[in-house]
Amino acid sequence: MDLETFFPCPICRSGRPEFICKAVLYSDVEREICRCRGCGAAYFYPVPPPEEIARCYPVAYFRGFFKQYWKDYYKGRALALRLLDWRPKGRLLDVGCALGTMLAGARDYSGWSVQGLEFSSEAAGMGAALNNVSIVSSSVAGAPFPEGSFDYINVNNVLEHESDPVAAVKKISQLLSARGRVELTVPNGPIDLLPNLTLYRRGLTVKTRHDGHLFFFSRRTLEWMLDNAGFRVISFENFHFKQGCKSRGWLPNAYSSFLSPGAFVPESGDEGRSLAGSGSKVAATMPALILEDYKKLIPPQPDWVVYYARYRLRRFFYASGTDFGCDFKILAEKK
Repeated sequence: MDLETFFPCPICRSGRPEFICKAVLYSDVEREICRCRGCGAAYFYPVPPPEEIARCYPVAYFRGFFKQYWKDYYKGRALALRLLDWRPKGRLLDVGCALGTMLAGARDYSGWSVQGLEFSSEAAGMGAALNNVSIVSSSVAGAPFPEGSFDYINVNNVLEHESDPVAAVKKISQLLSARGRVELTVPNGPIDLLPNLTLYRRGLTVKTRHDGHLFFFSRRTLEWMLDNAGFRVISFENFHFKQGCKSRGWLPNAYSSFLSPGAFVPESGDEGRSLAGSGSKVAATMPALILEDYKKLIPPQPDWVVYYARYRLRRFFYASGTDFGCDFKILAEKK
């Protein structure tokens, strides 16, 4: 297949893609992954249509979020402390919020108002009933909020699932107020994709580290996208160094999760949600009986002090001067 005859790069809109490997998108369906010769971004090419993207996700993916309820709630409480260090009050949007549990933690420990955006209407309905949080079921592009509606937007492991990430970042910029901030967590693309490249060279085509990853962004690509959308980067950190060693094959059985049967069920605790669809609707409350059944999955509440001590310790392993780890944490401000 001659890629030179195809459309230009979906990120920079000018570079030409070159084939680098194949990967399993869902079930046993293989698709080609290409890298742009211009901006360096890698992606499934052509970008899969919405019906194929939807097949990457289980229907009741939100079940795992009940099991990690307190982890998400305490993430929100920790976020509340960071927000209060910046501003005493404001408006917070969590993109790909699932059940909205992190929003509940941020709301309960700050003076900030909170709003969720979640593509799965089932998860949004569950979350609205569980946490009494406003959650709109929509894609990023279809988010039905006026420009400048929010002061802080959290985007956790969502951008790599977007069918048009450039448009998504621009939409996020539009939704922010003047000098508003975005906190973006996204895989380090070259390291995220490295096991697929390594195994493909050995004659194996496997799924990516997490189901539904459509794009694999380098630091350079992310910086370009943010600048293009009108952001000034405040901090750009790299973390998950053990996973970085695994991706390089440096640890025993480093690629076992790619080769073991049944190893590719998404871990909902680590992933956001694809917002690749279109349209929007306010999520309806799910039936009480179903919600009560899911509530039984919530574990006993752990000690906040212990969680926060571990959270602070983990922050020591975030570094700005390296791309060795498997994930990026970016804080950027609207110019």
